[in-house]
Amino acid sequence: MRKDRKNAYHHGDLRNSLLAAAEPLLAQKGVTALSLREVAKAAGVSHTAPYRHFHDKTALIEALAAEGFYRLQQGCEEAQTSYPDKPERQLLEAGMAYLFFAIEKPAIVHLMFGGVISLDDCGVDLKQAADAAFASLVQIVSNGQKAGIYQKANVIDLTMTAWSTVYGLSLMITAGLPPTQTKTRAQVRKMGKTIADILLAGMLKR
Repeated sequence: MRKDRKNAYHHGDLRNSLLAAAEPLLAQKGVTALSLREVAKAAGVSHTAPYRHFHDKTALIEALAAEGFYRLQQGCEEAQTSYPDKPERQLLEAGMAYLFFAIEKPAIVHLMFGGVISLDDCGVDLKQAADAAFASLVQIVSNGQKAGIYQKANVIDLTMTAWSTVYGLSLMITAGLPPTQTKTRAQVRKMGKTIADILLAGMLKR
């Protein structure tokens, strides 16, 4: 089980301290300009300290991406725990957790899904984190199928439909494309709820 990054940071956990220092630098400078030396300086450690945990910059950014996938998994698991008998609400809340994360941490989401890292050619830890995040969403969709509220289609296809919808919406919001205001969490939630309702009902007239 991973340690909580914030608590670990205050207790001198070097790895989590480096990740905490790297995240704002990534947002400010982007992947190309990010360096282990800068991260070490921001974390207040020697320039060689990062190599105790990350053999190069790729290892560092993979660890940041893995943290993002852990957060998505956590959002799915919290949705299931909070609404055990409401699969539709589980899907909505998992989607909202992703939306808020993507809007608040666009640089991390770009690492995860922007082609910076290939999940077909990455470290074991990142691959496992990505697989676990997807599996947690699959479970939510499967819960809906078992409850008889979703069609009996391939569960992976249904999950991909839900995930790609939320992902696309997050990109549009981040780019400022929606015609309605999405500046606050309440506004984002309102739009997300509208899109989720349409997704679940389908666009075809019945």
